[in-house]
Amino acid sequence: MFTLLRRSPSAAIQQTKHHFSSFHLPTFNSLEEEIEDGNKRYEHQISIEPTSERCWGVVACRTFSEGEKVLVAKAVASVPRDSHSMQKDWDAHVRIDLPARFINHSCNANIGIQDNEFGAYDFLALRTIPEGEELAFNYETSEYEISAFEKCMCSAKNCRGSVSGFKKHGEHLEKEFGKYIANY
Repeated sequence: MFTLLRRSPSAAIQQTKHHFSSFHLPTFNSLEEEIEDGNKRYEHQISIEPTSERCWGVVACRTFSEGEKVLVAKAVASVPRDSHSMQKDWDAHVRIDLPARFINHSCNANIGIQDNEFGAYDFLALRTIPEGEELAFNYETSEYEISAFEKCMCSAKNCRGSVSGFKKHGEHLEKEFGKYIANY
């Protein structure tokens, strides 16, 4: 279960702002440039690819072992909660860089999250991920409440039919994901 707020909202915002100044973020002229950059940084590891059902996705270019770090996301901006932000604290949402921003949701996730030093999350393999498999994490492991959409479109055999957030499915998520869940 999510723990009680350990620091004030203003402290969380200041910490997020600190993360933005602690590393260089390139400026892109187009989404295509940003995708090209993400694919170059993770060449032979993962690849941003168009998908037939969800527009974009991230695919493994090699096999990843259980527990292996698949990618590191960086917060690029503090933003109001929306369908493309990730929750980092009770009242803090961030926009993350590519390729992590294009990882889709699945109730049968193959990657989990852990907080990182860049104001975002590291994504780690929950099981062996074979080359060619799309990466997916359970959005409810980072979001307390999800309001941008409710109907789940993952089509997994174990799909719960809705993506509502930790508030609704927390007990199940803690058992399933253990340490691969947001710290706040």
